Amino acid sequence: MKSAAPDVVIFVSYTSDAILFTKTMRNLDYRPAVLIGDDSGFSDNAYIEAVGDLAQGVINRSSYDIGKPGSVTYLVNELYRKHAGHDLDDTSARCMQGVLALFDAINAAGSTEPAKIQAALKAQDLKPDQLMIGYNGVKYNAKGQNELASTLLVQLTGKKYVAVWPERAAVHPVVLPFKGWT
Repeated sequence: MKSAAPDVVIFVSYTSDAILFTKTMRNLDYRPAVLIGDDSGFSDNAYIEAVGDLAQGVINRSSYDIGKPGSVTYLVNELYRKHAGHDLDDTSARCMQGVLALFDAINAAGSTEPAKIQAALKAQDLKPDQLMIGYNGVKYNAKGQNELASTLLVQLTGKKYVAVWPERAAVHPVVLPFKGWT
């Protein structure tokens, strides 16, 4: 990568590989203008703990950010932190949102019968203000995929990722180029 000198490097990797890539980039003094992690290992808190000081400004794809004070995501995270002692991350927030959507469908079905729950899921149409993640809503297409799923871009600042895109969810403007270990 260093000899090819691309302007943007995108990694999709497990946590251990993301850590290894970041350490190797530092050892080779290679800093692309933009470094993007595609969720996975870059979303793991272990990545930030291991190499956060070397990865300042890395951009990561996510569906969750703690968000602005007073937002639904911020308030849910406050409740979670009081209970768990740490913030939600992308994976745990998506899992929690999935369970909450299922609970909503069970309530709408008024039953625990699988066929009624399935019908309620097919009819489900949750709006963004009903969610704790950055999706545009929850509404399933004929194949059972959430057609309103969307993404956020978050950027590592200090020891936390903060939302930088889309603008409606941004807590901070994106900072380029990738700083790394400056």
